[in-house]
Order: sequence, then C-alpha cells, then structure tokens
Amino acid sequence: MKTVVYTSDKKTHFFQELKAIYQDTKSSNFLAYQMAKRDLQSQYRQSFLGFFWAFMPIITNSLVWIFLSSSGTVNVNADQSIPYIAFVVIGTTLWSIFNETLFIPITSVNGARGLLSKINFPKEALIMSGIYKMTFNLILKLILIAGILVIYGINPGTGILYFPIILAVIMMFSLSLGLLFTPIGLIYTDINKIVSTGVSFMMYITPVVYAVPKQGLFKKLFELNPLTFLFNDARSSLTNMQLENITFSLVLAGISFIVMLVGMVIFRKSMPIIIEKIGG
Repeated sequence: MKTVVYTSDKKTHFFQELKAIYQDTKSSNFLAYQMAKRDLQSQYRQSFLGFFWAFMPIITNSLVWIFLSSSGTVNVNADQSIPYIAFVVIGTTLWSIFNETLFIPITSVNGARGLLSKINFPKEALIMSGIYKMTFNLILKLILIAGILVIYGINPGTGILYFPIILAVIMMFSLSLGLLFTPIGLIYTDINKIVSTGVSFMMYITPVVYAVPKQGLFKKLFELNPLTFLFNDARSSLTNMQLENITFSLVLAGISFIVMLVGMVIFRKSMPIIIEKIGG
C-alpha cells in the first residue's frame, strides 16, 4: 500500500510541475520574445553580411561535398532521382536545424549567465527565447530550400504537406535530447564537448550528404539512427517521392513529446543548482 501511495504522489508532483512549467512559460512569453529580439538584432546589426550568415554554414558545407563528389575524390552514394546539389543542400539544411535545436537549452542558459544570478525570472523564458531565435533562422533556411527547388524545377506535389509534420518531429526529437543533457552539460563542460563530438560523428551515419549504403557496417549504423528515417521522408516530401516511414515518425513524435516533458521538469528542478554552480 505504501508503494502505491508513493507512486501516486510522485505522479501528482510530476503533473504539478508540468502545470507550473506551462504557467511560467505562458507568463514569460513576452520576456522570451524580447530576449530573442535583442539577440537577433545584435547578431545581424553588427554583421556586414547580415542574414547571409544564416545560410553560410549550409552553403560552405554543401559546396565542399559537391566539390568532392564532382571531382571524383569521394564516391558519394546519393539518390539519383534528384540532382545531387538539391540532395545535399536539403540534407545539410535539415542537419543544421537538428543541430541548432539540440543546443538551444545549453546555448540559451550560457548566453544568460550574467542575468541568472542577478535577476529572478522564469527560466523557461530561456528555452522559449532560444526557440524564437531558432524559428527566425529556420525561416531563412527554408527560403534556401525553396530556392533550390525552384532552380532545379522540382515540384514537391501534395507530399509537401507532410514536410512541416516531419520537420516538427525532427525538432521535437532534437530538443528532447538537448533538455536531457543540458543540466549536467552546464556543470561539466566535458559533457558538452563529448556531445558536440558525438553529434559531428552522427552526421556521417545520417543521410545528409549521401544516401544509406546498400550493404556493410555503415548500412546497419544508418538503420539504427532514428534521423535516417526522418531525413529520408523529409527529403522525399520535398521532392515528390513516396514517404516510407510516416508511422515511425508519428511514434517517435509521441516518444519525443514525453521525453521533452520529462526534460523540462529536470531542467526546472536543476536550474537552482546550476545557477549556484555557475554563479560561484
């Protein structure tokens, strides 16, 4: 009997925390917007090239792989149904979105270190601020994808209706992972470096610049990577090809949503400890 009551109390406490998170997120929405607006204005106002820097990492990375492929230096296994340039730009853009979303929590907290120990405000505002900034950059990146589709005359067809859904799953999955490692990553910088290194390796077992190998060890690694199915369907939805993993995407969306809620509770509960550590 005691065990049942204890478990029930734990569940009640968890849902109370979720309710508090919702209320604090709602009340701090204006603050989050202002913080994001300030950071974006500062970022682009002091830059000569302005919005071009939102595209720069994607363009440079794409050009490297396009050059390696065209020169024969690297034999890239890519989907031949669409031009390789379109394949790699779409994949690199999706990877940029995943990578940026993954580090939203830790980047937002690190950027507000000076405020955390001086001003008391709902810490959920930091996450919301990061999401606002990511959304702004996302719009710019989607413009790049739209330009590539127009240049190569690729008609997405009705499949494009699935793209926002798959993109949302990618971002939810990424944010849920980011929330889990952020508390310990803020206290121990080694964790942040390990995650960054692991993510860099993960790109090479994700269909970003080349398709899933047809055999060998890397084929198995690709198939163990959830992003493989999300990226393939996201690219297919933009290039009028058949989606093969929509059920998997929906299941992963449900799992990611639950993990994200747990991550938000962990983030909320750990922030006083984090503030004390980084403030001291």
